[in-house]
Amino acid sequence: MKAIGLSGLARRGAVLFSVALLAMVGLAGAPAADDKGFPAWIPLSNVPSGVAVDKPGNVFVSVREGTQGVIWKYTKEGTASHFADIGVAVVYGLAVSPNGDLYVAMATGPDQGVYRVDRKGTLDLLPGTGQIVFPNGLAFDDRGNLYVTESYSGSAGAYGSGGVWIVPPRGEAKVWVQDPKLTGIGIVGYPVGANGIAYYHGDLFVTNTDKGLVVRIPVLKDGSAGPIEAWKTLVEVPESLMAGFPTPVMPDGLALDVHGNLYMTVISRNAIIRVMAADRSQHTVAVLGTLGPGPSFPLDSPASLAFGTGAGEQQNLFVTNLGMTAAFTKGKITGPGKGLTKVPAGSPGRPL
Repeated sequence: MKAIGLSGLARRGAVLFSVALLAMVGLAGAPAADDKGFPAWIPLSNVPSGVAVDKPGNVFVSVREGTQGVIWKYTKEGTASHFADIGVAVVYGLAVSPNGDLYVAMATGPDQGVYRVDRKGTLDLLPGTGQIVFPNGLAFDDRGNLYVTESYSGSAGAYGSGGVWIVPPRGEAKVWVQDPKLTGIGIVGYPVGANGIAYYHGDLFVTNTDKGLVVRIPVLKDGSAGPIEAWKTLVEVPESLMAGFPTPVMPDGLALDVHGNLYMTVISRNAIIRVMAADRSQHTVAVLGTLGPGPSFPLDSPASLAFGTGAGEQQNLFVTNLGMTAAFTKGKITGPGKGLTKVPAGSPGRPL
């Protein structure tokens, strides 16, 4: 990492002030439920990953507790309850179907695959998904097909292409597409290509984390993939205290608003960004600390995000935070840690 210097000291001061302010408003413990809706920040003792929101407004968060993938459920007021133990594997993305079932991606473990979890917590492994090497993001199209990003195929020493699998409503999972645009380059020691995914009016959008890229894949009438397009290469997040760090701008989770604008977590910049559908311009929605005029939010290596659905929450994003900022920056910048935060998006999300 580069030397801190005067500008770095200013950045550190801004971060310490931001974190101190956040601590004063309740980072030490989970906020109590009140009549103001879902809390702005809920600290977690285990590393979270996926997040999804059902139609009534319940928020589901996946975490890894030891070797076990676990799902926690939060009510519209932020009250937590254990929802399901999924199995022994690393738990990643979540998605909710229109009928309220939860879908969970589990990678790199004996119980890997994609699971359906009904509203009572009953598990069902989707046929063929145990063959997906690194299932990560999940999204449904209008026909009920489930798309699963595979961040890499193959295995250590012989990593293969990244891609997308498809799981028909009453069928078996199969590879839908693999492509260099969906393949990572190994920035963190192994390739993280296809990651976040979302569907909008006949197109799938997929983030490639290692390449700082958003890929668009048309879904043709016969269900096959159309020409794969490098739709947007992300640019620097100038408001971020981590702007200019050697790590590239690395998108992770992906969500869409009702207008088709894309919202992404940028794990390497402690930021949420918006890419406009009309002109593909990039705008900063939220950062930890700030070098500009915008407000600071508790973002610490943000991973997944999902729009709220409950009363008063439709224009808010729920974001999981891995709590790895100090590790990314070798302690030069600290963050609030592992947790679930709420960020205003300014627009409602695409309905389930």
